[in-house]
Formats: sequence, C-alpha cells, structure tokens
Amino acid sequence: MPTLRLLSVFCALSILLTGLIHAAPPAPATVFRNLNDGKKQTVVVYGTSLTHGGAWSKALKEWFAAEYPDKVTFINSGGPGQNSDWGLANLKAKVLNHHPDLVFVEFSYNDAHDKFKMPVERGAENLKKIVDGIRAENPATVIVLQTMNIGWDAPNGNRSQSVRPQLELFNDNYRNLARDQGLPLLDHYAAWKKLKETDPKTYQSYVPDGTHPSAKGSLAVTWPTIKAWLEATRASAK
Repeated sequence: MPTLRLLSVFCALSILLTGLIHAAPPAPATVFRNLNDGKKQTVVVYGTSLTHGGAWSKALKEWFAAEYPDKVTFINSGGPGQNSDWGLANLKAKVLNHHPDLVFVEFSYNDAHDKFKMPVERGAENLKKIVDGIRAENPATVIVLQTMNIGWDAPNGNRSQSVRPQLELFNDNYRNLARDQGLPLLDHYAAWKKLKETDPKTYQSYVPDGTHPSAKGSLAVTWPTIKAWLEATRASAK
C-alpha cells in the first residue's frame, strides 16, 4: 500500500509539473532563433499614444530593419487617447489579424486617467484578456509588457500627473501579470520617475507637454531599455 500511495503522489506531481510546463510562455529568444534561421517574423506594438507616436517605436522598427533586413514586418497599432477597454475590443483587428510573433503591450498610462473612471481591477482583467487572446491565437507569440513614463502638470494646462492619481496601481497590474506568468516586463516608469526626482529640469524638457516624451526624451530614457532587452534576448538565442 505505501508503494501504491507513493506512486499516486508521483503521478499527481508529474501531471501538475506537466501542466506548469505547458502553461509557461514561449522563450523570448524564439523570435531571434527564427530570424537566425531565415524565418520572417512580425512585430506589433500595441498601446496608447505613447506607442503610436513614441520615438522608441520608430527606433524599434529601424533596429529590426538594420539588424534583419527584409525579415521583419513591423506594425504600429497604438491608439492615441485609448485605454485597455479599446485595446481589448480591437485586439483582433489591431493585433491578431497580423499573426504576430512578438507583441509589445502598454495601456496602464491611459487606464489610470480619471476621465475613464476605470477600476484598477478592470485594468488587470483587460490586460489578462489581451494576453490570453494573443496566446489563444498563437501560443508561440512572445508578449512583452511595458509600463511607460510618469507625467507632470505642465504650464500648458495639461494636468497629466493630477488626473492619474492611481498610475502606480495600474502599473502594478503589468508587474503582477509579468511575475505571475513569467512574461518579460520593461518597466520604463521606474527610470522616468528617477529622472523626474533627481533631475527635474531635464525631465521636464524631455516631457514638454506633461504627457508625451519628446523624440530626444524617448530615445534617451525609453529606448535604451528596449534595446538592451533586444540585444540580451538575441544573445541568449545563441
């Protein structure tokens, strides 16, 4: 009987571990292995105006074009002024229909805006549904989550910071899901917050309207983290 009980426990553990293995996200290096093997890949960036008009998005496109000429289709599906309600509603048209191999996702900055009156919990639910929707379409798609910059109440009347009192909580939705599901997280907010606290003059020059980083700011603060992740992930593919 003890032997049978031990066997039962072993079988149960094996089933559990197998489920965990199958539930794990694909290794980010998969995209670069495919590119190294000559397979074309599709990259989609999805989020707010911080994605749609961000200089980092253009830099990302140019990086792939330079490193892998004619191998990467790049699609910017950012929605200016939109939040994760829009992101979930438009997931098929803006992301899934492109059959991406790599997707960057950010919506927390606008989810936190008072005008949407969005509960933090709904932001978390929307994000999970977006990730689940991408995985359901193609379990091999690599998903990268991003938090973006911090705002400030600029002289132009744009009260970007004041209208986002719960931004950190909405950012935590991304940190929590990344931790729980083993997804890559590029936490730009931390770098922007540090800059704002230590060098407010430079920070304000980088975010002149209170919300959107200038090209110079985006390339100085946001893009280096993305580039470092790309290069580290590519190196791991070898």
